[in-house]
Amino acid sequence: MRLSAFFVAATLAARLHAQPPQTDEQSIRALITAFATARNLHDGEAAARLYSEDGEWLSAKGYPAQGRTELARIWGGVTGQVQRTVESVDFPGPNISLVRVTTQYAEPIGRHHEVFICVKDDGTWKIRVHQSVD
Repeated sequence: MRLSAFFVAATLAARLHAQPPQTDEQSIRALITAFATARNLHDGEAAARLYSEDGEWLSAKGYPAQGRTELARIWGGVTGQVQRTVESVDFPGPNISLVRVTTQYAEPIGRHHEVFICVKDDGTWKIRVHQSVD
């Protein structure tokens, strides 16, 4: 009896010290960070993989880019560095999120805002729509 109690206690202790799974919000924040990193490395392919198959980006002037091939071309061709800060993550449903992001470009561009709509497909969050607001 003592041996089985030891194993139960050891199992419970291991579970208490195990890394908890990421919450949806943590996963989405990590997705936006991965996007920001890929964009700043000018790695269009890596950035495009973070979008859903039918993902799209809309510029503040209404210029659209849709699909991973076009997104890879767009994000692979950008220059400079942009700092992105997630301001909020909201969940209108269990598999959809609305993410508000502040961007900081070098002057004279300065600060701008973006909105990401992310979708969860087969347990993985992807960017479905990414729009530069201003």
